[in-house]
Amino acid sequence: MPILKVISGHGGTGGIRNYLEKDGRALGRDFLNLPVEEWITEDRGGAPLRVEWDAEMDATRRAYGTDAPWKGMRARTFKHFVISPDPEDAIGMAQLRELSQAWAAKHFGSHEVAIVYHDDNEGNIPHAHVVVNNVNLKTGYRLHTDHPEDLNRDLQDMARERGLTGLSNVMPDRGERSRDEGSPRSRQGVYFGRAERELMREGSYSWVGDIRARVALAKNTSRTEEEFLEALDRLGLEVSDNSASARRDDWIFALADQPTRRVSGERLGYTFGKQMLRSRFERQSSYRPEARSGREIRHRAAEAFELNDLQDLSRLSAVLETCAKFDIRYMEDFDRRIATLTRRGHEDSEGFRRLAEARVYVAENRLMTWRERSNEPAPIATRRRGGQGEAQRQRAQEAERMRYRERGER
Repeated sequence: MPILKVISGHGGTGGIRNYLEKDGRALGRDFLNLPVEEWITEDRGGAPLRVEWDAEMDATRRAYGTDAPWKGMRARTFKHFVISPDPEDAIGMAQLRELSQAWAAKHFGSHEVAIVYHDDNEGNIPHAHVVVNNVNLKTGYRLHTDHPEDLNRDLQDMARERGLTGLSNVMPDRGERSRDEGSPRSRQGVYFGRAERELMREGSYSWVGDIRARVALAKNTSRTEEEFLEALDRLGLEVSDNSASARRDDWIFALADQPTRRVSGERLGYTFGKQMLRSRFERQSSYRPEARSGREIRHRAAEAFELNDLQDLSRLSAVLETCAKFDIRYMEDFDRRIATLTRRGHEDSEGFRRLAEARVYVAENRLMTWRERSNEPAPIATRRRGGQGEAQRQRAQEAERMRYRERGER
């Protein structure tokens, strides 16, 4: 499990910056709202960012007057959090960065945030130092957390969602034996068994993959457990509890027309298990498309199911997973994320490829609106029977990539 350590800071931030960055010990640095409202990153050996984040934070506090004592007590000017991953997870820098940014943005998205990464501990395990200024830039008020326990609770949940170890936040009823004592079959967010991997290599149909795609669609378009179960029913899946004697409490998903084809949630991946899904629906910050887009996506998924177009159902599921990963809710979000990757020279990355392909698919099928046009009536998603040929789709995707490369060269 990751460990979260919290330290309150008083006075200027020059001292903490010197401690975190002295002697070139920083593996990398990330900044939010310093000054731009999206993450900017720097890696050791890469192009340096000229961000004097300590001076920026100090100037912001002076401007808002949050340096002054509060009720006779010395002002708490910043918070310093240390996220230390479990050594057994063997986490890499990229995975730690994604987790740290997601956690910080969720709780402190309206504050100035600096994250500095180190690996100067025993075992050279990368860990993150998150420094949060005390000014809420939207309200002007001082940093305040109504429920401090949620900081660690969410970190554990987010770690488990990413296939890492994390403390369970689900308490068994008094007198009941906990069914979560054992470890899950896999801590991978999405798990592919040997037989399924073989079928994928052959390009053959996998009923397990089919179920996973339908469950993924349902969870990414649902706000509550009730909506999730209704979506599963529309997508032709039955859901039931596993045996009371099972080591871990989980759901069983089965094809409605072939009920013998059934698989437990955690066999599909840790994020498909009952515990993780319920935790997802309890958290307000879980990804879900804008309401109108959600209706379009569900409409297309229902048509794909009615036409038994399993290929399109799987593709729609993959696109939605990409949208969830990059928090895409409107068409502008695609352009902003792609532009960021282009600016950083990541046009050949897997993330860039997935974003470009997802954008083409979403635009072709009019599944999302533009933010400034979101008040206009949305078109009903219509299927292109027969669809575009694979060659035409690839040409469209390549044109999308070229367009963003050309933008980056200007």
